[in-house]
Amino acid sequence: MARKPADSARAAEAGAPHAGKIRTVQDARSELLARAALNAAGAAARRSDPLADAKAARAVVEKASGHAAELARRGLSPHYAEAALALSGEIESHLSALPAAALAARARSPESAELLADAAATAHAAREAVARITRGPEGRGAARAFGLGEPFNARQPAHVLRALNRIIEASGTHPQVTADIGLLAEDVQTMQDLASDLGPLAGAKGGVADEVEALLAAQGALRAFFDLVAAKATLALAGDPDERARLLSLLPRAEERRHRLRPAEGAPAA
Repeated sequence: MARKPADSARAAEAGAPHAGKIRTVQDARSELLARAALNAAGAAARRSDPLADAKAARAVVEKASGHAAELARRGLSPHYAEAALALSGEIESHLSALPAAALAARARSPESAELLADAAATAHAAREAVARITRGPEGRGAARAFGLGEPFNARQPAHVLRALNRIIEASGTHPQVTADIGLLAEDVQTMQDLASDLGPLAGAKGGVADEVEALLAAQGALRAFFDLVAAKATLALAGDPDERARLLSLLPRAEERRHRLRPAEGAPAA
C-alpha cells in the first residue's frame, strides 16, 4: 500500500529546508519539491502544459533577475531561480524520453490491455464518486486519502494500481465516505483482485510511469516556484504596478480544479 497522504505531507515538510535557510540550489530544489507535495496533499490538481511551464520559467527568471535584490530581501533567494532553470531542463528531458517509453507500453498483449482497461474504469468510477461527496472543507483530507489530486492516467498500470490501492485502503479508514458513495464489500474485493492481477504489469521499471512521475514532480516544483515569485513580486513591486504586471504576465496560467480528476487524455501521452 502507498504511504498515507498525511504522512507523505509531513515527511515532505520535515525533509525540506525552511525558506530562510536556503543556502544552496539543492536546498531550494528540496523546498520546492516539498511545497509541491504539500500542494498535492490538498487534493488540488492544476492543469497546465509542462513544456510551456518549462519555457516560461526561463522568461520569469530573466525578468525577476532585474529585481533580485528586493526579492531576495523578501525571502526569494537567487538559488530558487537556479533550481527553477534546472527543473525546466528536467521537464524537457522527461518529455523527450516519453515517446520511446510509450512504444514499450503499446506492446502489451490484448489480455493485458483489457485488464488495464477494466482496472482503470473501476478506479475511475470510484474516484468520480468520491469527488462528488467530498466537496466541503472537511472532505479534502478524505478525498486525498482516496487518491484524488494524484496523477491518474488510465493507460499507465502504475497509476491505476496506485489508485486502486488508495481506494482499498481508504475504504477502511473513511467508512462515512465509503457509505456515502455506496462502495460495497464486494466492490472492494473486486478491486483487490484487479490490483493483484495488475501488480506484475505495473512492476516494470524504466517505463512510462517512471518518466511521468519524474515529469510531474518537476512540474509541481516549478509551479511552486511560480507561486513564490507571484506572491513576493506582488508586494516587492507594489510601488511599480506596470513592472509588476509585466512580471506577473510571464507566469503561465494554470486551471485549478480542486477535487476534480485529471482525465487520461489530459495526462502526458503514454
